[in-house]
Amino acid sequence: MKEGGRVFCDVLDQSVLADLRELQDPEDPDIVVEVGGLFIKHSPEKVDAIMQSVEKDDAKGLQLAAHSLKSSSAYIGAMRLSTLAKELEMMARSNSLNGAREKAQMLKDEFSLVMEAIRAEIQLTGQSGQ
Repeated sequence: MKEGGRVFCDVLDQSVLADLRELQDPEDPDIVVEVGGLFIKHSPEKVDAIMQSVEKDDAKGLQLAAHSLKSSSAYIGAMRLSTLAKELEMMARSNSLNGAREKAQMLKDEFSLVMEAIRAEIQLTGQSGQ
């Protein structure tokens, strides 16, 4: 999928989205639109919590926020984002935050791509009437 010259296939694992669509009940709203909308609504606060925890050297806060983002990212197919969150969670769990700022910035950059990709996926789904 292309949007604004960017290719989003690498940002969202299309097989995960296909698996979500397999769960679709014909009477219900589109499941990708629903799950994507929830991600868009709730994930920015998780990323903010990660960034704040890194700035405060708060390992416990980082562990909790990263764990939550790891799970929700994987559910929507944002596997690189999920991996970055997992790496931050492991750093926090071992109380070794050396390099966490750089990793958190990588996560924030990937998060921006994921948000664009989800919005594009929702728009595409709406246009195709799935």
